[in-house]
Amino acid sequence: MAGYAGLYICPICSKSYKRPEHLRRHQVSHGVERPHRCQICGSTFQRSDVLKRHLKTCDAFSEDPAEQPLEPSPKRPARRKSPSPQQPLLGFPEPSEPNIQYLTSSDPNVLRADSRSPPFANIAGWISGGLSNHAFDDPSENWQDFLNWTSGTQRLEVTVEGLGAKEESLQFLANFTSNTGLAASFDCGTLEHRWRVADVFAKSGTASTSAMEAAVGSGTPVPDINEGSHAHAAVHHWLSDPLSLKSHEIVTLVKEVVMRKSQNSCVGLTWSPSVQQACVQFFSPGNMRRCLYFYWAIWHPNVNIVHKPTFDPLSSKPQLVAAMVVIGACVSPERSDLEEARHWFNCVEEMVFSDDDLCNDGPSPVCRDTGEVQWRHGKLRALQAAYMVCLYQNWEGSSSNKRRIRRHRYSAVVATARDIGISNARHPDYQQQTLCDFPWSRFALREELIRVFMWIFLLDTAFVIFNNLPPRMVIREMRMSTAMPEACFQAMTAEECFSDIQQGEQNTLDLVSVFEILYQPNIDSALILKLSNLGPLNLFAMASAFHSIIFHFQNTFSCQGSLEAIKHAQQAWKTVWNGYMSHFSQEPRHSPTTATMADLVPDDMWKRAGFTRYASEYWLLGKYMVDRLSKPAKKVFGAATDPDNQVQSPISAPELVSPLLSQYDETSMQQVNMLISEFRNVNI
Repeated sequence: MAGYAGLYICPICSKSYKRPEHLRRHQVSHGVERPHRCQICGSTFQRSDVLKRHLKTCDAFSEDPAEQPLEPSPKRPARRKSPSPQQPLLGFPEPSEPNIQYLTSSDPNVLRADSRSPPFANIAGWISGGLSNHAFDDPSENWQDFLNWTSGTQRLEVTVEGLGAKEESLQFLANFTSNTGLAASFDCGTLEHRWRVADVFAKSGTASTSAMEAAVGSGTPVPDINEGSHAHAAVHHWLSDPLSLKSHEIVTLVKEVVMRKSQNSCVGLTWSPSVQQACVQFFSPGNMRRCLYFYWAIWHPNVNIVHKPTFDPLSSKPQLVAAMVVIGACVSPERSDLEEARHWFNCVEEMVFSDDDLCNDGPSPVCRDTGEVQWRHGKLRALQAAYMVCLYQNWEGSSSNKRRIRRHRYSAVVATARDIGISNARHPDYQQQTLCDFPWSRFALREELIRVFMWIFLLDTAFVIFNNLPPRMVIREMRMSTAMPEACFQAMTAEECFSDIQQGEQNTLDLVSVFEILYQPNIDSALILKLSNLGPLNLFAMASAFHSIIFHFQNTFSCQGSLEAIKHAQQAWKTVWNGYMSHFSQEPRHSPTTATMADLVPDDMWKRAGFTRYASEYWLLGKYMVDRLSKPAKKVFGAATDPDNQVQSPISAPELVSPLLSQYDETSMQQVNMLISEFRNVNI
C-alpha cells in the first residue's frame, strides 16, 4: 500500500520503499517459495539475481565451462503487461484489459480507443508540454543494469552442429524464401526460445519499473496529478525513469510527422487523443526497455551494426532508438507486439528519412592538421536507423511498403553511404599502438561504420538474389577495411578489445583487394589460411558479391567465356570457407560463444553467431546458377531462320543465355524459391 510522502509500506513488517517494484521484491522474502535452484549444489533461492551471485562462489562449481549450469527458465507469464497474481501492483487498482483496439479494416493505420477508457490526460499533457530538468533527480537504481544487459565475460564452450553441417544443402535459403517476417526468416530461434527471453525479462524485477509504467502498459487511466500524494507519486515515478525523456522525444517526433505530412508522405494516421494514447503506450519507457531487450537477445546477432558495449539509449538519436524498439517488437514472441508495432512502421520511417543528418548531403569536414575526413557521428546514427527501417519494412511491411523501400528508401541509404565516403571506413594499424594510445570509442565508431556499409552492400545483394532487382552497388566501390573479428567488436572494455586485437594479425587489405585474390590463378595455402581468418561476416559478403556479378552476366548480350573466371573464384572461396570451418570457426576470436540459442541465457544471446553462418548456402546457390548458365546453348551462326525459311533479324534471334528468373523487381520471393527447389531436387 502507498503511505505518506509517496512511500510504499510493507503491510507485514512496515518497512517503506520509494518504488513499488522494490516493495514487491521485498515481499518475496516473507514467503516460503524458493523457485530458483542451483543445479550444482542443490541450494534454492527466492530470487534469480541471488542465484546468479551464488553461482560465482558455489563450492561445487565445475571448472569446465561446458558444465556450467544455465539459469532456470521460469514459466511463461499469463499476460505480458500485467503483474502476476502473486505480486499485485500495490498502490494502484488491478490492471484491466487494454482499451486500445485496432480495427480490422482495410486501412491498417486506423486506431480507436474504447469509449469507456478516459484518455491519458496527464501523460498527454506532459508529452505536449515537455519535461522539466528536475524530473530525473531520483533515477532508478537498477535502470543501468537493464540497459547494459550483460552477465560477465564467461564463454560457453559448447559444440554447435549447425556451424558447418549440411553446408551442401539449401535448407536455410529454402525456408528463407518461403517464410515472411523477421523472426521466421532469420536466425531468431524458435518461438519457445523467444518466450524464454520474454520470461527472463518478466521475472527480472523490472518488467514494470514503476506503478505509472504498469498503468500505461495495461491501459489503466492515469490519475490526475492534483488528486493527492498517491497520484503525485505515480507521475513522479514515470518522470524519474531515465528513458522517459527519450520516450518524450520519440512521441514528439511521431506527432510532428503525423501532423505535418508532406505531399508524398507514407503516413496515413490522423493525430487524435486515442492515437496519442497508443503512441505513448507503445513508446513508454517500460515497453521500450523491453523491446530493446528483445532486440539485443533475439535480433542483434543477425545484423550486428550497433556496438552494444558503448550503446547508450539515453544519448542516442531518438530515431535510432525508435527503429530498434520497432524491430524488437517485431521479433517478440507475443503477436500483439508486432500488431502494435505495425501501426508505427510508417511513422518511424518518415521521421528517420526526414532527419537532417540523413538528408544533408554536404561534404564532410576535413581535419586541417591530418587531412583526415571527419565524418559526422550523427550521420552514422541516422544511417543505422535508416537501414533498420529498410529491414523491418522489407520483411514485415505491406507489399506497397516493401516496394517503396526497394525503389526509393534504399537508394537514399546508398546515397548517404557514398556521401560519408565508403573509402573513409578504414581502421588504422592498431598493432603499432599501445593501450594508452588505443582510442576505443573511435575504434567502435569506425567498426560500426564498416559494418553498416557492409550490411548495406549485403542488402543490395539480397535484393538481387530474392527480388531479381538490378544491383545499385558494385563490389569495386567497397574499398574499405574488412570487419574486425567478433571478439573485438563484443569486448566490454578497452583493455579487453585491445588485447583481442593484439592476439591476432590485423588484416590491412581492403574488401575489394581481398575479393580480387579469389580470381588469382594460384593461391598458396598460407594466403588461403589468412583469408580464412577474416571471419564469417567478411566471407559472407564475398559469397554474396558473386550474385551481383552473375546477375550482370545473365542479363547482357556479350557474355561468352566469362564464366570460367567466376567458377575459379567460387571454388577458391569454398576452399577459404573450408579453412575457416576447420581452423577458426570454434575460436573465441570469431565465435565468442559457440553455444546455440537453446543453451544460452538471454543476457548472453547477443554474442551468438547469426545467419552469416549459412554463407556456404549463398555460395552453393551461386554455384548452381553458374552451372546452369554454363550449359551449352544453341549456337547461332549469322542470322536465324524461322520454320518458313524466312530470315530473322539479329534482334529476334534466340538469346545465347536466358536469365534464370523472368520477373524483375518482384516483391514475392516465389520465383527464386521455385528455382531453389528445382536445384535441390536435381542435386539430391
